[in-house]
Amino acid sequence: MRGFQRTKNPPDLGGILEALFRLGLTDDDGTTSAARLWLNAANKRCEIDPLLSAINNATKAALLEAGYPERLEGDDSRAPELEQCGLYQGTPFAWFAKAWQKLTNDEWVKALPARVWVDWATTVLRLALGQGFLWEAAWYETVARRILSGKPGNWSEIREQVPEILPWKSSRSSVAVRDVAPLLSWRVHRGSKLRKILEDWLESHQAAHKDFAAVLDAMSEDEELRGSLTLALGSGERSAVNTWEAVKYALLKRDASGPFADYYGLLRSNGRFLTVEPGTEWMAVVASLACDGPGKTSDVATLMLSLEELGLRPEAGDLIQLLEKAGLARGSADADRGVIIESAF
Repeated sequence: MRGFQRTKNPPDLGGILEALFRLGLTDDDGTTSAARLWLNAANKRCEIDPLLSAINNATKAALLEAGYPERLEGDDSRAPELEQCGLYQGTPFAWFAKAWQKLTNDEWVKALPARVWVDWATTVLRLALGQGFLWEAAWYETVARRILSGKPGNWSEIREQVPEILPWKSSRSSVAVRDVAPLLSWRVHRGSKLRKILEDWLESHQAAHKDFAAVLDAMSEDEELRGSLTLALGSGERSAVNTWEAVKYALLKRDASGPFADYYGLLRSNGRFLTVEPGTEWMAVVASLACDGPGKTSDVATLMLSLEELGLRPEAGDLIQLLEKAGLARGSADADRGVIIESAF
């Protein structure tokens, strides 16, 4: 990353993605990691593709003096504690964990052409990064408002109150109505400030590992904390520019046409507006991974549940139109959520 970004202290992108993946696991024996699954998939691809295997061996011999591991050993010390497994059901973290485990499975590695597999994997990682940061910002805002309300609450209850992180308005609405830029931008900036305030309080009170409900009650009784949270919620300061740029870059379509056209993005830039307009290939990735496997089928209801986990709640009609455009819908649009979806491969 230092070479790619020409900076001494680049973000630990691998560590970030690993943390997002581990948060989404519902069952973990301590050996599952996003990197390990990727490496297994890459090795499997080389086994079934002689050309890629030759390129891989030549690269390892000529460019990588120390080589690289054929498999990863040991636990990742940067990963979240195993006790957190299962706490993030119904969030983008859970979607990422399930989608990544599916895509790195031998079934999908064998079914997809190598270039397509890379594009699909990149799409999943982009979604995990962008939606993960947006959910985190919305979570801190939800916690802050709950503290200010003075109402008790447990982890699951407050997690369920996190609002729709990326509003997907009807395609019949105007561009101005569908614009998500102001909401997302300010949410990310507010979330960053709230996170710092809450983390500082937890550290100063040595409460990071205590019962969530008890900590919430203690926070609600701290007038100084309540004042800081109130100021942060009303602040117009942009304190997380890098995070907002990372979210936009992960979700935004690149070139609209030409050799570098990007059909794997979720957001489209319309001047100063940002609207949810997923590319055709984006829809193919998300819809196919909602199926049980390559060559299998699903339906719109199942896909909508998957999208809701990802933080998206489109209208059924808009979703069906996108599926038809991608050539994935089978059956009459009148069937609504019962429309059959065929995997793209």
